[in-house]
Formats: sequence, C-alpha cells, structure tokens
Amino acid sequence: MKPFMQKGGCAVKRIFYGIVLIIVILGIHHDLTGGTFAEEKGTSTPPAPLAVHVKEDQGEDEPSLPYQEVIIEPGQTVLSVVEHLHGRQVDRPIESIIADFRELNEQMEPNALQVGHRYRFPLYDGEPE
Repeated sequence: MKPFMQKGGCAVKRIFYGIVLIIVILGIHHDLTGGTFAEEKGTSTPPAPLAVHVKEDQGEDEPSLPYQEVIIEPGQTVLSVVEHLHGRQVDRPIESIIADFRELNEQMEPNALQVGHRYRFPLYDGEPE
C-alpha cells in the first residue's frame, strides 16, 4: 500500500503546482493588459488646473512668486503637478521647486499633500534659477 500512496501524493503536488502556475500567469496577464500596470502608464489624465493667480502688486502677506492653485487628485505629486502646469519638464532643481512650493503654502511639506485639498504651485517663465 505504501508505494501507491507515494505516487498519489506526487500527483496531487503536480496538480497543485499546475493550478498555482496558471493563477500566477493569469495574474501577470491581467496586470500587463488592463490591470494595475496599464493604469500607471498614464491612462488617467490629471485634472485641469483651477485658476491662475498672478499678482502684480503684492503686499507683505502675498508670496513673491507667480502661482496657480490646483486641487490634488490621487497619485499627484508636487513635481508632477508643476510639470503638468508647464506642459514639460521644468529646468529647475527639485530643491528649488520644493522651496518655492513651501514658500507658497506656509512651509508645508510636499510629501504631506492630501487628496481633495487646494495648494499653490509655482509658475516659472522658463529661465532656470
């Protein structure tokens, strides 16, 4: 009886591994064709910015930079919003963009953005600083 049980155990293992392999292949296929990875490739478009607020005569409370207010949606970062506003990569160091964002938003940390909240993002003329 023992040899029969050992053969049966091997067959069950093979069936189990075959099922696991099929599930893994189907999961990879789903991710690559219409699942999570397809969504990350840019199928969703960022929201249109709200309004441009460029101040000519600025008081002491007003920031010295031109800015645009944007309501944050899931997946957006400071850098992605700034690049979207300019329609291209901005020719400024990331540290400079972050410093300008903090100045416009009362020293708020860029990694603390909250979905649905409105923030000011710097606008640049195209000249690197």
